[in-house]
Amino acid sequence: LVQLVKQQQLEQQQQSSPEEVRIFGPGHKTRLSEQWGIDHTYSMPLMDQLAKNGDSGTPFVLEHPDSKQTAIFKDLAKSVVSEVAKVKFSAESRKPKVEYNRDDHVLEITMPSTDGHTTTSETETGLLKPADLRRSCRCAACVEELTGRQILMATMVSDNVAPLKMSPTGNYALSVDWSDGHRSLYPYRQLKSILQEKKKASKGSSTTVNEPAPVA
Repeated sequence: LVQLVKQQQLEQQQQSSPEEVRIFGPGHKTRLSEQWGIDHTYSMPLMDQLAKNGDSGTPFVLEHPDSKQTAIFKDLAKSVVSEVAKVKFSAESRKPKVEYNRDDHVLEITMPSTDGHTTTSETETGLLKPADLRRSCRCAACVEELTGRQILMATMVSDNVAPLKMSPTGNYALSVDWSDGHRSLYPYRQLKSILQEKKKASKGSSTTVNEPAPVA
C-alpha cells in the first residue's frame, strides 16, 4: 500500500500536479465518521521522514515542531486525552440500555440525555422493531464502504429476525448477533439517531390537518 502511494505521488510530481492522492477516495474519512460514530478523524500524509525519525529515536514532532504534521499529532493527542477523561468519569452514564422484549418482539432502548457535551440525569426511551435495527446495519457486507451504496435491501431482512446476543463494544457501540447469522455493530449515536427519526416520523403521521369542505 505504501509503495502504491509513493508511485502515485511520484507520477504526480512528474506531472507537476499539486493534487493530493486520496487512496480511499474523496470523502472517505467523513463516511467512516458517520458510519461508525467516530468523533475525531485525522489525515496524515505518508512521509519517509516520519519513518526515519521513528527509527532514529528522535520523534518527528521534536525535530519538526512547526510542521503541519506536528500540528495534526498535537490535535490527535488532545482528542485522546479528552476521550480518556470521558471514559474515566462518565462512560457508564453515557451508555444506552438496550433490552429485547421477547413477548412483544421489540427492542426497548433507554438513552442518556445530553445538554451539549454534558450527560444529564434524564433519559430518553423508545421502542424499535428488531428488523428495523437489522436493516440499519452499516457494516461492509450491508453498505459499500467506498461509495456508501446500500447493499442490504429491506426485503432481504425478515420481520421475524431477532437478536440472540447484545453486548457493548468499548464505550461507543453495541454489538448484536442476529438470528439470521449476521453480526452488526451500532454506534450509540446511531441508535439515538434512529430513535429520533422514528419519533419524528411518528409525530408527522399522527399530526393531520383537516381542510374545510368547499362551500357551494
